[in-house]
Amino acid sequence: MSLSTLTRMRKRVHSKLDEPTSADSSRKRPRLSSSSTSDLRRSVLGDSFASTSSDAARRSSSFTYGDETERSIHLPRAISSTAIFSRPNSPSRASSPMVFSERGSNFINEGGLALMRSVSVSSIRSTTPPTHPTFPDTSAKYHLRNTKITIDYSVPTNATSMAEASVTVDSVVPHLLSCSAANVLFFSRGNRVHFKNMGVGSAAEEIGQLCKLQEDRGDLRVIECAGTDMPHIVAVGTTKGFVQIWDVKAKKMTTSWSTKGVSIMRWNGAVLTVGGLKGTIRHYDTRVEPKSKMKDLAPKLTRHQARITSLAWNTDGKVLASGDESGTVYCWEQGKKVPLDVGEFVQRRKKMQHSSAVSAVAWCPMQPKTFASADYKGILRLWNVEPNGAVSNGLAPGILDLGASITGLHFSPHCKEFVTTHGAAIPDPPLPDGPPRPKFSLASSVAVHSFPSLRHINTVPVFNKPTRDCVLNAQGTKIILEIPEENRLGICDVWSKRKELKRHSSLLDSIR
Repeated sequence: MSLSTLTRMRKRVHSKLDEPTSADSSRKRPRLSSSSTSDLRRSVLGDSFASTSSDAARRSSSFTYGDETERSIHLPRAISSTAIFSRPNSPSRASSPMVFSERGSNFINEGGLALMRSVSVSSIRSTTPPTHPTFPDTSAKYHLRNTKITIDYSVPTNATSMAEASVTVDSVVPHLLSCSAANVLFFSRGNRVHFKNMGVGSAAEEIGQLCKLQEDRGDLRVIECAGTDMPHIVAVGTTKGFVQIWDVKAKKMTTSWSTKGVSIMRWNGAVLTVGGLKGTIRHYDTRVEPKSKMKDLAPKLTRHQARITSLAWNTDGKVLASGDESGTVYCWEQGKKVPLDVGEFVQRRKKMQHSSAVSAVAWCPMQPKTFASADYKGILRLWNVEPNGAVSNGLAPGILDLGASITGLHFSPHCKEFVTTHGAAIPDPPLPDGPPRPKFSLASSVAVHSFPSLRHINTVPVFNKPTRDCVLNAQGTKIILEIPEENRLGICDVWSKRKELKRHSSLLDSIR
């Protein structure tokens, strides 16, 4: 064989070895131009997405990866460890013209995967049930009901007009309903003070009589039970300004004095706070001896310019809230004769002001510096009386327009809720810049709301008649309210007490 022949044979062999096989060519990644990539995007995902992803590719081309520059657009992480997009050694990945390198393309990483992840998240959200508020076992959501139990009662004829007192504030509203720390309810029948045990199993007990006012003392206007430190003491106020202190156990009057008018009373330990018809507030310390000096030593507060309609001491007995028939609310620190500088700014001064007579004030037992005030036009306000408030002491959310006259207000001692009792509906339209009213009428009903969100929880109608005054029982689970047009007291279950965990004895206890 000649040398030229051998040379030609070697060239053929080398050329055969250099040629790629079909398998190798199938594993080779095709090169796509920018135009072919755009066509492919349009064919798969449409024109709008193709243009968007190409714009994103141009924007992201200036970013580098690794430690040199932090990328502002995060790469989508792999959907799962078994997906073909996260398996670089998958044979289908090498043969698919739609899969590009992890860093060299925005089509799958920033477009396709992001799209697929967004679809997955949206599908999960659409199938997730909406969250509903949860309520404790003690909540009125489960316990509010009208027991349909009633007690006959009546107010003195000259005390006020029963029909008008539940819907107007022109006449003095009597407060002839109170419950002692021993869970004994005191109420009026004419000018007689009666009582009934409200404890468990006492439904069959007869109603007793504490006293009957003498004619020269006027008519009954206020009945107020003392606190837990004096559970058997009751104060009685009359239309002629007489105040009497009664010992329930002995059925005996222990102290009596006169003042210039009584509209409402509240106890704070042994001190009886009396609100007057002309806006004065006096603190009578019943421990002072001799009793003849008690009246002279009583401090006098004179900031109010109208009849006092509401009084309430906070849980620690250090701050008094007072409201009057002009809609003004003040807060007083114990022992001070000047009210706290709290409220909303009105004409360069802080004030707590309603547009109607204040019907009730009540302190939150969980927050000693927070209280609520309500008026006869259905407006309820929440306040925090910390004097350091720079702008306003009004809470947010801190206002409700309930669309019906608010006649009573109490916070629950068991959960973060409060109850309002209501008289007639308000005929006036709501204020344009005020909160929306409930979609259903609260007239002549008992309603419960959450604190501090003010969300409505539950409502129950009460005999379809306006209510007037109301009081909680000693356990804070029931509300007793006056139905003036029926001459009856109605009773509603509102909350339940917390269940106390009982400790069971163990083997170790027996060994000890």
